[in-house]
Amino acid sequence: MSARGIATVVLLALPALLAALSPGAPEALQYDRASIAAGELWRVVTCHWTHWSTDHLAWDLAAFAVLILLAWRASPAHTLSIVGLAAVFIPAAVWVALPGLELYRGLSGLDSALFVYVALATVRRELAERRRGPTLIVLLLLAGFLVKVLFETLTGATVFAESAGYVPVPLAHLVGGLLGTALFLAGGRREGQRVQNSHSTLNEGVMPSQ
Repeated sequence: MSARGIATVVLLALPALLAALSPGAPEALQYDRASIAAGELWRVVTCHWTHWSTDHLAWDLAAFAVLILLAWRASPAHTLSIVGLAAVFIPAAVWVALPGLELYRGLSGLDSALFVYVALATVRRELAERRRGPTLIVLLLLAGFLVKVLFETLTGATVFAESAGYVPVPLAHLVGGLLGTALFLAGGRREGQRVQNSHSTLNEGVMPSQ
């Protein structure tokens, strides 16, 4: 792991710890529909780094740090794009689709985006190396992610963190997963174009046989 990757993990994870340790910070930074409507637009992004409890923070932050490291290995640029886009699109989706949801906190939506991206990138790599076992395991994990979202939707309960005092927002996890998928597919198309252009360049440099 590069020093830049480790620095990225620290910079992206540290705000969650600072928010948890600063009195009044979660309330000032959380997604609050009324406050956002009144013009406090920073809450759209900062809400992800606020949490409802120590348990909630521990689960979200541990997953976030690990997934950032794994995603960075696959593509630093995509890692930053995923976090940036998910930080905006998830609250936007919540705003439009869940008008009755007044408050929202947590990194789980960003975790979902990173997880799906990392899983798909891993599947692509393992398939290229013809490793069926690891490929199957990752596909099962992806299926488990979908089951988790369905379970949260049907029951209103969390799978990992204790949900005392708050409820999960499956829409945030689903939107995150879709964003992770979209960036993976976009990266795959660029990679295919790069390989195709490389082949074209090589072919242009070969003299035809006589």
